[in-house]
Amino acid sequence: MLKSLLKSLMPDALLSFLKGFSPRHQLIAALSPLLGKVTCIDVGASYFPHSKWFLFLSSDKTDWFAVDPMASNLSYVADWPYLSTLHPVEAGLSETGGQQPFYVTNVDTGSSLLEPVIPPAMQHRTTDVLKNYLFPYKEIEIDTRTLTEVIDKGVKDSPVFIKLDTQGTELSILRGASAYLAAQRIVGIEMESTLLAQPIMQGSGKFWEACKFLEGHGFELIEFNPLSAGSSLGIRNPKGNHFLGECDAVFSLRADIVRDKPMDYRVALVLFYASYSLFEEAILYLEHDSELSDYLSEKTSLADLQKLLYRRA
Repeated sequence: MLKSLLKSLMPDALLSFLKGFSPRHQLIAALSPLLGKVTCIDVGASYFPHSKWFLFLSSDKTDWFAVDPMASNLSYVADWPYLSTLHPVEAGLSETGGQQPFYVTNVDTGSSLLEPVIPPAMQHRTTDVLKNYLFPYKEIEIDTRTLTEVIDKGVKDSPVFIKLDTQGTELSILRGASAYLAAQRIVGIEMESTLLAQPIMQGSGKFWEACKFLEGHGFELIEFNPLSAGSSLGIRNPKGNHFLGECDAVFSLRADIVRDKPMDYRVALVLFYASYSLFEEAILYLEHDSELSDYLSEKTSLADLQKLLYRRA
């Protein structure tokens, strides 16, 4: 019901509608109209769009690319309730593009260009749940594209945000966009990464490798969420901890670099911070970028915007 209502509202009406809700929705209503053209690329977009980016989904200035090789998993795009302009991409992403083998796991959200194999170091930790998630799998051939090819289809010179959930190939996909990384077009990245010494998906990029690679391109880690692999003994509500299996990590182009970029980039970085509840970062950025503050003052009440950010912080 809410989806139908949101779809029926024009942009201005939708934002007015959101103002009557929680402080989070009020912040969305205040920030989304300030956004310039941006390109958001949701890689591994099975079953639903990336909900943390609702600020971007709620803007009619956003080009949204939903990328997934499993066409059936993108069926939700047929009823798109958001203001952003949708571009479904029914293909995988890889470093080099072209036809590649793809391993469709028993539960298809675990599918990858990398073959799942339980390594010796993981044998004693492997649960039936994990085995049933991955196995049996089947190998098929799929079409893949590079990240560069997808970015090329977005608005020229717009800031780019990327979410990667591809079961081990996240780092290699980023390496397929070296020109855009060198040009510092990519402002924000959220990615999943293994923390295992011997990953289950053979050839997975390691988290430390991703940190080194991205820091070399001017990024900094702004959020890190380590994920437990769960109990191998079936213990519920354990008193102790489980070993770590993977993490969700968020990187942004450093603020000092973005401060020298066009205004659309600077506004987009503030919204990216807010998307991850980094409200203090958003406040500090506004306070240290007087040109951005002056720019926003012409479009909205800066005092009201800061008040909303402080309220959320």
